[in-house]
Amino acid sequence: MKKIIVAIAALALMASSAYAAEWNFYGEAMVYTGWVDSDPVDDSTVGETIGNFIDDFGDDLQYDEGLYTIAKIGAYVKVSDELSGRFEYQVKDGDVVLEHLYGAWNFGSGILTVGHTDTPINVAYSEQLTSNGTYEDLGLGGFGDFDNGQNAEIMLTFGGFSIAVINPERSAWTWNTDETSYEVEDGDYTNTQAVIPMIAACYKATFDMGEAQIAGGYNTFEIDDSEDIDAYGVALGAQLNFGALGMFVTGVWGQNIANLGTETASQYTGYAIYDGVDVNDCESMGGTIGVTYAVNDMLALEAGYGYIHGEFDEGDLSSSIAQSYYLQAAITLAPGVTVTPEVGMVDHREAGTTEDLYFGAAWAIAF
Repeated sequence: MKKIIVAIAALALMASSAYAAEWNFYGEAMVYTGWVDSDPVDDSTVGETIGNFIDDFGDDLQYDEGLYTIAKIGAYVKVSDELSGRFEYQVKDGDVVLEHLYGAWNFGSGILTVGHTDTPINVAYSEQLTSNGTYEDLGLGGFGDFDNGQNAEIMLTFGGFSIAVINPERSAWTWNTDETSYEVEDGDYTNTQAVIPMIAACYKATFDMGEAQIAGGYNTFEIDDSEDIDAYGVALGAQLNFGALGMFVTGVWGQNIANLGTETASQYTGYAIYDGVDVNDCESMGGTIGVTYAVNDMLALEAGYGYIHGEFDEGDLSSSIAQSYYLQAAITLAPGVTVTPEVGMVDHREAGTTEDLYFGAAWAIAF
């Protein structure tokens, strides 16, 4: 009998502790519907994007529909004024993936965050919603933004300044065994060595009209016990609102910035190239710009453009560029119910790649 009483008391104590925390759940279902017309790029047509589509529009028109990776469910948790947390799960290729799972401790002069969430490298403002075949919201990602995404990290925040240590990125382009082409080889613990974590930092200033920020990162590792691959980058970004009218702008520059977890859309995606003897570093530079306009409570417009340029130290892989641009109209049908038609272009501008004209809509219900 005493054991039963003790068990009941323990359960009651656990329940009271659980109910002491405030749980605010949220979720959103989002589906993309639309069409994509892809046109191959070759040496004779680079830069002739619009003309190509006028001539060849519809030759490879495909309908696409799927659940966005930003479809999500999660909760914000408040334990006390000092302790809080969050979890969020999203969907990718039919699988549930972790987006956020962290705890935060406000110790008075700052905040310690431990877990998986956005890192300080997050200079991105575009709301571009195109599907790229994997139903990811592009947001001009890789076209001039600087976004490390979500990672496991230990982060300290003091006012507008944040600094974090993150697991190092250990990948590079390497020469195939058949010596005919390069391929991305994911770094492992046998042919790469990283002895310090990736470091990311950001300072963000907020004011009545918006915000401005500067972010940077550094990562280094050794490959084949012989060559060091160093990655570093810095970005500026601002988002401003003038009543109903708004604008955003970002700019990024760095070396091997894909090794900061920020792949680019240019050829070879911003990774260094290792040919078994030497490292060929990739310098990247680009930016995004966009305008927004809230017509009324039901309609908001956005247009954006992004550009990225990558250039290697030496060799035949001298340089490459890519760009993307779009126009969208977010329509609120009811509180939490939106449909966002969008038309745009994803243009990789390199022989052997594609120019993708897309038009469709994202359908979302938040709950």
